[in-house]
Amino acid sequence: MSPSPTTRMPRAQRRTQLLELATQVFTRKGYHGTSMDDIAAAAGVTKPVLYQHFDSKVTLYLEVIDIIAVSLLAEVREIGAFEGDTTQRVRYGITRFYELISVQNALRLFTGNESISDEVQERAGAVLDQMAIDLAEVLMAFREMSTEQSRIIGRGLIAATQTTALLLHDAQDDVEREEILEVMSTFMVHGLAGFTPREGTTATGSALGADATSPR
Repeated sequence: MSPSPTTRMPRAQRRTQLLELATQVFTRKGYHGTSMDDIAAAAGVTKPVLYQHFDSKVTLYLEVIDIIAVSLLAEVREIGAFEGDTTQRVRYGITRFYELISVQNALRLFTGNESISDEVQERAGAVLDQMAIDLAEVLMAFREMSTEQSRIIGRGLIAATQTTALLLHDAQDDVEREEILEVMSTFMVHGLAGFTPREGTTATGSALGADATSPR
């Protein structure tokens, strides 16, 4: 239960509480669907109390982005500790992002279609770029690429992972989820070359196997 408006907390503790609740409300309702009144009500405080800690909704939103960015980047880097080949790492990364999105839907705050302010867009873009670089460096650890190439590939992987998460969410059962993971992992690692060419077409090459039979 939220504390009553008269409950007094140490300032730092109150600020932490407000940020946590603001994150939940922004994630659930989006930036434009959330008012400072909503956040104050969720915390059980008056709006003037909220403004004692944050001078505007944009300021509060920026701090929420910074806090979530820390956990997202830590999650991406944790994939690097996973033991396995490239395909296994991609599959693990997809699964972990799906779990993160399912529980928190945190990426909505960074990749939503809401137009807020240039400052918010720049902050969110910077976080996504860093996530993309970290993700590409982890998943493509055995490939030579520039920072810009890494950023582009990482952004693509994040977009593909988001799409995969939606497919997993809508899957009917574990069998369908397994098929989604298998197909998307193969595609992310090998592209179309990972699938056997159809007979009678001009496509060349053969399906690639696991990393044991192809470069890591």
